[in-house]
Amino acid sequence: MIIGQTMFSVRRSTEHRAESALDEIANLLNEAQGVRGYRMLRSVGMSPLASDLCDDGREAALCDAHYVIQTDWDSVEDHDAFYSGEGLRRVYMTLASILATGPYEILYESLVEQPACEGITV
Repeated sequence: MIIGQTMFSVRRSTEHRAESALDEIANLLNEAQGVRGYRMLRSVGMSPLASDLCDDGREAALCDAHYVIQTDWDSVEDHDAFYSGEGLRRVYMTLASILATGPYEILYESLVEQPACEGITV
């Protein structure tokens, strides 16, 4: 399994446009071959305990709205087929006018996973 994390930031007051684009990406992911699951995250703040930034750095980092799209794939080939598709390119072109940073993506392989709990529905 391959895990992708796509990160980007948009200027404040454009979040509604970013989240509309995320809805479109979710629709594309629902139809994608080889996708095991996904989640989309929006920043709500920065942790002073877990961040090694001075106070000014924390404030500057939150000037924009930050998003992460985390996707789980059967293979790198499935991932690459999705990201080279016309649908995603169209959404990225829509995002381009509001981006502050990104998008950029890092691919991961899982080293340790929490064991599944039987009898619990998530």
